[in-house]
Amino acid sequence: MTNNMFSLSKTEHKDERVLSFLEKNGGNHASHLILLRDKELFWAVDEKVLIAYKKIANKLVVLGDPIGDETYIVDAIKEFHEYCDELRLTPVFYQISAKYMHYFHETGFSFMKLGEEGIVDVTNFSLAGKQGAKLRTKFNKFTRENFHFRVITPPYSHSFLAELRAISEEWLGDQKEKGFSVVSFSEEYVSSYPVALLTNAEGRVVAFATLATDYKDTVTIDLMRKSTSSSYGTMDVLFIHIFQWVKEHGYQYCSLGMAPLANVGQTKYSITSEKWIRFIFLHGNTLYKFKGLQEFKGKFTSSWEPKYLAYKKSPLILVIIQLILLINQPPLSTKTKEVVGKLKYLIKKAV
Repeated sequence: MTNNMFSLSKTEHKDERVLSFLEKNGGNHASHLILLRDKELFWAVDEKVLIAYKKIANKLVVLGDPIGDETYIVDAIKEFHEYCDELRLTPVFYQISAKYMHYFHETGFSFMKLGEEGIVDVTNFSLAGKQGAKLRTKFNKFTRENFHFRVITPPYSHSFLAELRAISEEWLGDQKEKGFSVVSFSEEYVSSYPVALLTNAEGRVVAFATLATDYKDTVTIDLMRKSTSSSYGTMDVLFIHIFQWVKEHGYQYCSLGMAPLANVGQTKYSITSEKWIRFIFLHGNTLYKFKGLQEFKGKFTSSWEPKYLAYKKSPLILVIIQLILLINQPPLSTKTKEVVGKLKYLIKKAV
């Protein structure tokens, strides 16, 4: 499904080729993160499949499943593997879906469960009854207090983006943005998507979320930030409004993104490697509280879809440490990219 809310003006957008491909072929749970522009693109099988990856140490780490016609996915995986062999680098696939695991198994990969993606079936979502009582109470309270919801589309004014940036920086505090598989704030990125807003009685934005799509049947609640002075339940109310909006615009599902470590390494019967990954992730990340994140998303989720790591040729613990380092590298700003580009040009010219 393609909705006009998500059809950006390609003549003004720097990622025209990617957007055209996604609109034609559909994306996946992570394809919107390509517009962070911190990843390289590999066009496989005569440009029928798109693979987004980033290099760290001796590895090329792919985010999500290869994107394109399923008929060509297995050939795309093999082609990317050959590309890595030519460069003497090791391929790693991060957050792949269960439906493609047999393709990776045929190519000699091992697997590790990373967590689960929370999915809301908006056609069945309801605040009615005993189960929805707590959420209904919050929602009605915000309505009585004249909080309002709306979704706006780009282009955005400089003053509006500055307002969102202020909220984002307030939410971050002393923490730094992340990258690769975790969305981060940039005016360029936010300007690529519709933005859902929750405003208070004075008309001030207290919370916002960018809305992405897989160009099929799902809208993803992407970058979400709120003012630290916002009322208890603010994000719950914003989410409820978004579910209603998604349903009204003809989509069936709303993705809440990954809950890392969901149902991974939790019992004494879990395999040792799953216990390792749980320990390392819990102690290697401070900004995103994984347990709380899963509990928050669990209030709304209709189903959980597992996501896996496909890796080879390296000890799992080394792969996990490298992934954490990769995620903790925020995308470069446009200005920084320009400086880096000039430096590379000067170095090349000098040589």
